Amino acid sequence: MNTRNRIILAVVLFFIPIIARAVLFYQSPFYKAEVSKPDFASFKLPEPPTPSASLAAVAVPAGEGKVVIIDTSHGNQYVPNEIEPLVTALSARGGRVEFDKGTQPLTGQLKYASAYIIFSPSYSFSGEELRAIHQFVESGGHLLVFADPTRFLVTYDSYSGATFISPDVNYVNPVLAPYGLSFVNDYLYNLQDNEGNFRNVKFVDFADSPLTAGLKMVVFYGVHSIQSYTGALLVRSDENTFSSLTDQRGPYVPLALSENGQVLAAGDFSFLTNPFSQVADNGMLLGAIADFALGSERAPSLVNFPYLFSRPISLVTMGEVQLDAALLGPIAALQNALKLVNIPLNVRAKAVDGNDVIILGLLKDEDAIAVYKKPFGITLNQEEATIEIKGLGKVSANDSGLLLFSKGLASNTLVLLAPTAKMLPELVGLVAGGDLSSCVVQENIGVCSLTPVEEEEDYSFDNDYFDFDLPTPVMTP
Repeated sequence: MNTRNRIILAVVLFFIPIIARAVLFYQSPFYKAEVSKPDFASFKLPEPPTPSASLAAVAVPAGEGKVVIIDTSHGNQYVPNEIEPLVTALSARGGRVEFDKGTQPLTGQLKYASAYIIFSPSYSFSGEELRAIHQFVESGGHLLVFADPTRFLVTYDSYSGATFISPDVNYVNPVLAPYGLSFVNDYLYNLQDNEGNFRNVKFVDFADSPLTAGLKMVVFYGVHSIQSYTGALLVRSDENTFSSLTDQRGPYVPLALSENGQVLAAGDFSFLTNPFSQVADNGMLLGAIADFALGSERAPSLVNFPYLFSRPISLVTMGEVQLDAALLGPIAALQNALKLVNIPLNVRAKAVDGNDVIILGLLKDEDAIAVYKKPFGITLNQEEATIEIKGLGKVSANDSGLLLFSKGLASNTLVLLAPTAKMLPELVGLVAGGDLSSCVVQENIGVCSLTPVEEEEDYSFDNDYFDFDLPTPVMTP
């Protein structure tokens, strides 16, 4: 084949694919293909469930003057502006919110609180804090604990490069343990009926409780399940909800209440934040939680001084107690401590009607203190120098002071009894400082260890001490 034919063959082979493509895909130079378009007019985005009509019927009870403490001192995985809907709901009910930053002992803050709220901590609570929380609940306070599977602490090992994830359930379960509640380290999901994502689970099965009254549907956006053997299971999932820990069908519980009705555990708190608080009946549940936080009835307790009183106070002495210089200082400290909570204290000869009362007395003045110690089952044995207290047993009467508190309809009374007048200022000082760590407190009785003070001996000159006659002085003119 000569060179000319080779060139022609090459040109033909080059154009064959082009011609074949044109024939297959284009019918003519002016061909216009009809491309099908989506029907945008009929396309609708999925919308979250709207609140039910019953939302407008939610009553707003009064929580005037009550205080809610929110924990921020344990590496909590949230920022305060996230929970603005909850803070707003508490404020609308007359409550006041304080954030615990760990700058003062938790015991002091819980003395006056109605509720203590914990959100997804990353650090453990100390033994002292756990005792303070338990004491707070025992006195009638409400505890609310929120966890969230999307909130956790991530740490890195700079040497090995390993990553460690610490879920919040590790730090809240010790707080909930005394109340029969615990979070499971999982998240719930539903592949069939959800709010736009398999982890956004809908709940429509509610127990009969003030916290769930009127609810038709709530949605939790990433939620732990809760185990409770004695408490109330407030919300249940359907059988199409699974746990990420076992991939087993439900039902599972995301919201539960302790048996005593004072501790609330929720496996999610995204429903308290915007915009999720506006979905379904999440807003109603938020309002019910605010009511729960402000609905506690704290029983007056000695450990909560100075929050034992609600009226002006008359301080009265009885028996041999005298207002000497040693006692005036502690009384002034007591007066200042009560002034911080806007309760005036005045020293009076006798109690004034309509006032609360603080009484200072001595254990040895049995006739004077009989009417006060009788209701507490206290028996004083002068010969053995012991005090027998019902439920506590016998304690020494030489170095023990008593605190006796009684709540009445017309007034509250606190009685302070010391072994001697010299030891009474120390007992008053303990109460004024709010530090009863040296006292055993059981219900409304406190037994405090005091430092014995020896009574001063009388060294005045007396001729009776001598067995001889003193000479009579002779005056010289």
